[in-house]
Amino acid sequence: MKYIILIPAYQPNHELIKLLTSINNEYPTILVDDGSGKNYRDIFESAKKYAHVISYDNNMGKGYALKTGLNYIEDTYEDNYIVVTMDADGQHILKDALKLLEYVKEHPDSLAIGSRRWDKTTPIRSRIGNYITRKIFKLATHSSIYDTQSGLRAFSHQLNNYMLTNNGNRYDYEMNVLLNLNGHNIPFKEIPITTIYINNNRDSHFKTIKDSYKIYKVIYKWSKSKKKSN
Repeated sequence: MKYIILIPAYQPNHELIKLLTSINNEYPTILVDDGSGKNYRDIFESAKKYAHVISYDNNMGKGYALKTGLNYIEDTYEDNYIVVTMDADGQHILKDALKLLEYVKEHPDSLAIGSRRWDKTTPIRSRIGNYITRKIFKLATHSSIYDTQSGLRAFSHQLNNYMLTNNGNRYDYEMNVLLNLNGHNIPFKEIPITTIYINNNRDSHFKTIKDSYKIYKVIYKWSKSKKKSN
C-alpha cells in the first residue's frame, strides 16, 4: 500500500520547508501552491527538492487546492494507495500523519481524522471557534466530532471519488466532507495528535469571522436539506 502526502499551501513560511525536510522524500509528496504569488516563488522552488509542486496563478481556496491535488493523484497513481492531507503551517508532524495512514491501512473504508485537544495553551480564538463549531455540528448531525476543523485527514483510494465530489472550494469543503459522511455510509475515526501552535497561530489564513460564517452557513444549508428530504 503506497502512502501519499498531500499539502495545500497558500503564502507559506519556512515551516513548510521544515515539514518537507522531515518527510525527506520518504513518501511521495504533492504540494499545491494555491496562487501564493511571486513573493513566495523561492519557497516553492526550494520545495521542489522534496515534493511535486502544482501551481496556478489565482488563490482559489483550500478545498480547490485539495481537489487539484487529488485529481493529480488519481491520474498519476494506480489503486492501492492512501492519502494523508497535511497543513503547510507547521501544525502537523510526520509521526502523527503516519498514525492516520496506519489506521486507514487496516480500515480502508474509513476516514481518519487527526484530533487535537484544547487546553489553556491553545489560542483563545481557536478554543472558542472549535467549541462552537463542534456544538453546532452535533446539533445538526447528531454525530460527535471533537476536532471538526482538523486538516490532518487520511483516506484510501476507495474514498478518492467521494473526496472529489464534495462541494466547496475553501474551508467549507472540509466541513462538507464531514457533513456528508453519513449519507455515503463512510465510518470515521478520530485519532489523537500533537497540538502545535506556532506564533500563537498568527500565520493562519483562517479568517475567524468570515470563514466561520461560511462554515456555519454550510451546516445550516445541509441541515435544512435533510429536513426537507425526511
